[in-house]
Amino acid sequence: MTEPRRLFCWFDTEYTTLELERARLLEVALIVTDDALLPLPGTSKDVPEDLLRRDGFSAFLKPPPEDEISEHVKENYRPLLERCRREGRSVEEVDAHLSSYMDSFPETRIASLRERPVLAGNSIYADYFLARKFLPCFLSHLNYRLFDVTTLKLEWLFHYREKKFEKLGSPESIRELYRGRDPIAGDKHDAYYDVQASITELAFYRSRLKKI
Repeated sequence: MTEPRRLFCWFDTEYTTLELERARLLEVALIVTDDALLPLPGTSKDVPEDLLRRDGFSAFLKPPPEDEISEHVKENYRPLLERCRREGRSVEEVDAHLSSYMDSFPETRIASLRERPVLAGNSIYADYFLARKFLPCFLSHLNYRLFDVTTLKLEWLFHYREKKFEKLGSPESIRELYRGRDPIAGDKHDAYYDVQASITELAFYRSRLKKI
């Protein structure tokens, strides 16, 4: 019997405030990869074309009232908020589309939760917290484990005392290690760019740690 693929479900969110108990989602992004970090695009026909990238999925959500958005986000996330106002969908709709996207991977239907795709990213606990709160259908497809690249980052910086992997403002660093087809076109406050960066950051640590 063939063993199921070991998949990573790379996920990132942008949200209204760092106070997670009060936070509301503004943007979600997702790329599923195999263990070799090769993106595996979903094949669901139920997901609107404007939510699909070559390698994954991204969506903007309707923003809440202004008084529920932190001053920091209002000041620093203006382009994102404009897109949310213009293109945003309800959280229920985004959850349904994410769920449909994940349905195209048979590994999400394995009875044993420990063999399903693992939610992965940087500081993934925050994204997991918000997914549990707002995206239960999506999360029901996944493993109970989380893979946090930040753990490797801290080991790399504190134990090995090496230079950190530069992500912001360094699309060339990401392109060098990214195995997907999407362009590296975003930057900070862009969830899809952050997903691509997290994938390549893991590739960076894997390639360096083999030599130590």
